Order: sequence, then structure tokens, then C-alpha cells
Amino acid sequence: MRRLACFLVLVCLGLPGAPAQAAEEAAPSRSVLLIANEDMEDPRFRQTVVLVTRHGRSRSTIGVILNRPSEVRLDQVFPDFAHSSTEHRLHYGGPVAQGQIVFLVRGDVVPKAAITLADKLYISSDGQSLKRLLLSPTPPDRLRVFDGFASWAPGQLEQELDRGDWYLLPVDADTVFNLPAGEIWERLLRRATQRMVRAWRPGALALGGD
Repeated sequence: MRRLACFLVLVCLGLPGAPAQAAEEAAPSRSVLLIANEDMEDPRFRQTVVLVTRHGRSRSTIGVILNRPSEVRLDQVFPDFAHSSTEHRLHYGGPVAQGQIVFLVRGDVVPKAAITLADKLYISSDGQSLKRLLLSPTPPDRLRVFDGFASWAPGQLEQELDRGDWYLLPVDADTVFNLPAGEIWERLLRRATQRMVRAWRPGALALGGD
């Protein structure tokens, strides 16, 4: 716990390639939910649901795992905000940049240095924005905080999609925040296999223009 308190600090960390001042507008098709196939071999992503998006000039693909909450409460990580963060759990966001805080928030106010994922749904790692949200306070059905994130090298996710590792579904804030972590994979897997959505590709035109 002491190690967590040392490196999970409220500073402006910034997602790779994220804009410095305002939310980047993103077409809805740039963001998608990846639902792991039943036969997923990678233990880091087995039975996971990952919210991914394309952003920035490089069109980097980044995301967070939605269904791996930890036992660590946010008030243990951020004791200065204990009165406002006891309901929140720290989530495992992915294997990249462990120790970097990333958060999802839904609402009408756009956080600083955020990427727009869907209607009223944003991802950011701006420490001051997170501080304001915790002080508000913001309930767990509108804010989720992650340790680390997931990312893919150029062409890597395309290969995984072609191999059939993932099913695809569109992103919406209700699905992200309202489905219990222990049920979201099975429920979305059932929904995705019925729809067989496999059309999205990181480099496709569906991701939108500049």
C-alpha cells in the first residue's frame, strides 16, 4: 500500500499523444468495446472487456480493461480525499504504464486533456481534473479510476482481430458504468456473438477523418 501511495499521485500525467488543453473530438466509430473470445489465450486479457479508442495524429490505439476491479479503495491511494472516495475501487486498466492513473468519467463537463469516447463519456489522466471530480464528489456510476492501460503496436490489434481473439460492440456510457464487473464479460459476449460484429479495424475509414 505504501508503494501505491508513492507512485499513484495526483499529477498531470497525460495519455500518450493526448491533447494538452481540450478534449479531442472523436467520431463514435473511433471507440469500440473489445470482448475477449472464449478461447483467448493471453492471460492478461482472458475474459475481459476492453474499451479502446483511436486518437491523436499517430492514431494510437489505447484502452482500459473494464472488468478487473482491485480490492484497493481510492481513499487508501489518495488519503487526502478519503471523505469522497471510499465508494471507489482502483481498477486494473492494463499491462502498460503500471502506476499511471487513467480515469473514465461521464457527464456534461469535459475534463482537461481528455479524449471523447462517446456521448458524454471521456478518458483522461489529468491529475487536477481527477482531484476536482473526487472533491465534488463524483459517484462510482460516473467515475472509474484505473492503474495503467492497454495499448497495441501498429498492426498488432489488426492481427488479433483477424485471428478472432475479440468480438466487437459499440461504446455507450450506460454499458461501461452500469453493468456489474462480474457480469459484463458474459453478458456482452452473449450480445456480441448474436450480432457477430467484426467490421471495426484500427486503420479503417470507420475511425473517422482528421
